[in-house]
Amino acid sequence: MKYLPITVLFFILNFDCYAAKHLNNTILSPNEASAFVDYLFRNYSAAQPGASIIVIKNGEIELVKSYGYGDLENNILSTPQTNYRIASVTKQFTAMAIMLLVNQGKLTYQTNLKELFPEFPLYGKDITIEQLLTHRSGLVNYNRFLKAGQTEQMLDKDVLNGLMKTDSTYFKPNTKYAYCNSSYAVMAQIVAKLSRLSFADFMQKEIFQPLEMTNSMVYEKDKAIKNRAYGYVVKDTSIIFKDQSLYSAIQGDGGIYSSVMDYYKWDQALYTDKLLPLNKLDAAFYNYDEHGKSEVKGYGYGWKVDYYKGIKILQHGGSSIGFGSHVIRIPSENISVAIFTNRSKKGQELANSAKALISHYTNGKFQMPFQIVLEKEIEQNGINSGIKMYNQIKTDTVNYSWSKEALFNFGISYINNNKSAEALKIFSCLASDYPNYFGGYYGSAVIYEKEKNTKKAIKYCNLTIKYCTENQEWASVHSKKMIAALTK
Repeated sequence: MKYLPITVLFFILNFDCYAAKHLNNTILSPNEASAFVDYLFRNYSAAQPGASIIVIKNGEIELVKSYGYGDLENNILSTPQTNYRIASVTKQFTAMAIMLLVNQGKLTYQTNLKELFPEFPLYGKDITIEQLLTHRSGLVNYNRFLKAGQTEQMLDKDVLNGLMKTDSTYFKPNTKYAYCNSSYAVMAQIVAKLSRLSFADFMQKEIFQPLEMTNSMVYEKDKAIKNRAYGYVVKDTSIIFKDQSLYSAIQGDGGIYSSVMDYYKWDQALYTDKLLPLNKLDAAFYNYDEHGKSEVKGYGYGWKVDYYKGIKILQHGGSSIGFGSHVIRIPSENISVAIFTNRSKKGQELANSAKALISHYTNGKFQMPFQIVLEKEIEQNGINSGIKMYNQIKTDTVNYSWSKEALFNFGISYINNNKSAEALKIFSCLASDYPNYFGGYYGSAVIYEKEKNTKKAIKYCNLTIKYCTENQEWASVHSKKMIAALTK
């Protein structure tokens, strides 16, 4: 169905009405709700790369809608059946494949890499299946295996072969969490070895066919994908076809193509024992640390695990060249959201849109991301009005989700959109409200360096270095590089 945009006036009035009613937890009229959803996905409408969204509540499809085009070259509109590369949302499916093998008795969560691949380096004996699933392996990133001048796409087997030629890990396995695509590429190879099927064939046989996910498949070069969306990068006013990278053929960490209608089937299956007994399936939805399973925020088997007022929230994002995705699932509320797009993802945009849909469709039970209403205020009334709103809502922790990290990412989004003046005021607020946090200083340093204001750039680089923690070392490193370049 072709998307016809509503008028700007109707759009603004209804969004303002939404913001006011949200504060009072008032249910919106159908027109108001439609305007709100259209606002969230305004950048995917008309002659743009597309997006498909679905909201599932109490087993029913509460909303399903598509915007823009799945294939601009051939003028094919996006639909709920459009097959997008879902990138790292793939990980929940790869994790399920491993869980199925465990249930079949072909391995355990404590099986180590050396047992599975005797030729694996000695450090493999300290890396278990569970550590691969939960990003606690310490395996090195596969991008280091790309050869200079390489033009052929890397495959999962190339990741495994590269690791076999590597003599160490980033850290001692199971001592900390570090997101690792390599571990999921390795698990795709484990699935193939133990099942004696290709990873793609195993997924079809054991997951897609039983759940009648007839639109879904694992990417294989030169194999046709029906209802396929092609990837794009949008930069300023340019739309660039960019469907593949040298890493896009790796399957286990991000190689599945699926539609939101197929994702509905997957989501509903997770409430049942269609694939696994529920008591075994439940293991996926907990954090795992050095002591094992725990009921705190963290990472499970292919899912990020969070809590809000004691309610467990499962989610995952995906980002691949030309594609972006985000899913949220709250089992106790029987609600899920999935967003699939065929344009490269920008920051937290899709995560915020998914959270906004959750907030709306639970009548404000879950917080609205502050960025949604703040960005609209800035668009409509300017940055000064936006800063005024920021100061009004920053203490409203009932209706809005809020953090210094979120405000930092919000400021970065304005840098990425070449709106340095707005970004600088956002970072000024961040530095004022969180003087011991690096973000406000780092964002300001980047802007001043870009504007060739050497004195201020160096000042804020030094403040960044002063307040960076171990987890923010990347900002400190970049600040030192900026200082070195500025003082030449």
